[in-house]
Amino acid sequence: MGIRVENVTMTFDGVDVLKDVSLDIEDGAFVTILGGLGAGKTTLLRVMAGIDKPTRGRVRYDGRDVTDEPVQKLPVAMVYQQFINYPSMTVYDNIASPLLAGRGKKPPREEVDRRVRQYAELLGLTRVLDHYPEEVSGGQRQRTAIARALVKEAKFTFLDEPLANLDYKLREELRGELKNILSRKGGVVVYATPEPVDALSMATHVAYMQDGRILQFGDLESVYRYPCLADVGAYFSYPTMNLLDGRREVRDGRTMIRLSDELCVDVSHFADKVNGDDYLVGIRAYNLHTHRVRDDLVPLTAEVALSETLGSDTELHCLFEGRPLVVLQQEVQRHYIGTQVELFLDPNRLFLFDPRSRELVVKTFLE
Repeated sequence: MGIRVENVTMTFDGVDVLKDVSLDIEDGAFVTILGGLGAGKTTLLRVMAGIDKPTRGRVRYDGRDVTDEPVQKLPVAMVYQQFINYPSMTVYDNIASPLLAGRGKKPPREEVDRRVRQYAELLGLTRVLDHYPEEVSGGQRQRTAIARALVKEAKFTFLDEPLANLDYKLREELRGELKNILSRKGGVVVYATPEPVDALSMATHVAYMQDGRILQFGDLESVYRYPCLADVGAYFSYPTMNLLDGRREVRDGRTMIRLSDELCVDVSHFADKVNGDDYLVGIRAYNLHTHRVRDDLVPLTAEVALSETLGSDTELHCLFEGRPLVVLQQEVQRHYIGTQVELFLDPNRLFLFDPRSRELVVKTFLE
């Protein structure tokens, strides 16, 4: 079973923040809701978790309609972007608090202690259990908030940008920890984030949102490899997918896509699907190279606008005839702003989108 969202609309002050959203999530899935600021991610997460009630539509857990049930009665846990902890309680008591709250039957103290220590160990908090939140680091405070949510062992876990306020190193550490912990817990995990790298590193499924709608939903590999729209392809890439205007030409029986006066790419192997005149050509940053790694790569010249070293990679921002072009090098290499650099384009790794509808027409990958 899992979670089903049926035609959900959410209206605030006469504005539809969610617009007829439907979604089916199966048990065992780790779903990332991905999108930019104002896409509707947090609102959808809160509706799915039962915190907010939709203006229209239904939410079902394992086939049962829970739309109008109070959130306190639902098998859910929620982790927020902010470090929400009780300052007057120790880390131990913060983690234990959901198990001891309310008027219902509480688990035995031994069971509470076992769970607290289990999740404290998983999240690296064992040594600070007797500390107060103000006495530990930001990463430990967020780990405490996550442990407090997970200790309930709820079937449905919702996380709203839980790593947003952490520095780069802590984000990297917690991504790996969360993936391991949450993938073992079972049930359903729904994680809202604007960061494509979060989805790429953790999720089994991705829902891309824009303007209150889900534009594409599916397993991670299919959404990444076959983005239905240029917007999905550009956003769900790290770094962003390059999008260049191209025009179809037929020369000597070959079908070509011209990207500039000097740059033409042969797409004859998909000539039967390339029937329009104009295309939006998508090129992932790692399909551009600074060395000719194969004989069939197509050369072009660009100007360096920015060079950033990210760990062991170099992210190179260039201008190609006035158009931005991002290159990802899987090595550390120095480039100077304003210099010319020769790049090599893989002609068998292109996405062709319709420039008007922005829908995917063909992916020219030879696989």
